Amino acid sequence: GSASDGGDSAGDDGSGSGRADASSCEGVASSTAGQPGYLGDWTAGDYPSNFSGGNYLTISGVTGQMGNARQYAVHVPMGYKAGTPVPALFCIHGLGQNPVMFCLDTGVAWPTKADQEGFVVIMPNGYMNSWNAGTCCGGAVSAGLDDVSLMRAIFAEVGKHVNIDLRRVYATGLSNGAYMSYRLACEASDLFVAVAPSAGAIGTAAIGGGTGTTTDMTTCAPTHKVSVLDIHGTSDPLIPYSLQKPTLATLQASDTCSATTAPATVEPSGGDTTCVTFAGCPTCPNVEVTGCSIMGGGHCWFGSSDCGTGGGAIGMAVVGNDSNFMKNTDTIWAFFSGISR
Repeated sequence: GSASDGGDSAGDDGSGSGRADASSCEGVASSTAGQPGYLGDWTAGDYPSNFSGGNYLTISGVTGQMGNARQYAVHVPMGYKAGTPVPALFCIHGLGQNPVMFCLDTGVAWPTKADQEGFVVIMPNGYMNSWNAGTCCGGAVSAGLDDVSLMRAIFAEVGKHVNIDLRRVYATGLSNGAYMSYRLACEASDLFVAVAPSAGAIGTAAIGGGTGTTTDMTTCAPTHKVSVLDIHGTSDPLIPYSLQKPTLATLQASDTCSATTAPATVEPSGGDTTCVTFAGCPTCPNVEVTGCSIMGGGHCWFGSSDCGTGGGAIGMAVVGNDSNFMKNTDTIWAFFSGISR
């Protein structure tokens, strides 16, 4: 066994949350304010200010984007002060969506949560409403775009304007956006500390799912330990629930957690929702690998009346059932807020 298998982990049994005191083992504080080119010129609000009407900021010249200019929007939370580093959360929409449809859906509402909790929301817009996340999905896969480089480039640009805590950068998304969150965990774990994919999987050929018949994602081998909260409905009609197990096993192994699971403590179980956490993960800094299963749940951002589709009743007809217990946005932020590097 590795050093992380030593006697210390046994002493954590029955300690309650299983979370170490992060302050005792965090790395040196670092934020984008300390990086070359930092301007720190943004205050609270939306960028662009008319984002909710479907307007975006543009970034050009990104590696692997075939010359395409790409779009994104940013919400800086109320109460933001440039002197205090804040976490950043990437909200990544699903296939056929855009950031307004998903991130601003009344049951997703990441900017609202950000104002309550004090983090920046970064909302990229997909090429042909899609992301190249391996086997999923659409035009971005067909074009072979490098959307990992895109996310890095967008983060670097936003970090010039906002003081972001580099120990607390997260990604979450639905469906194709969940696949993209996993690709970031696999290929950009130096930047992303934790991901929370809903109704997705790792887009390697070995795991699959999605619409792509080919994939340029051959393996998932994170260079850093990365935490994951996976949420999936057992009756998902689009991305099979059966993909949750091999996907989590991949991260459990790379994070050197044990294969044993126990009821999750941060993410509550109840009603149709069962959340389990892998034991024996590194605790300094804290790493968590958790899977939540929603019995009878659909292809859904749970807690949203239209499952995060932005499509009202029509959207619900396609994706299946919401949960009677799980609220994705609240649960995911509770997870992220306890993870830093």
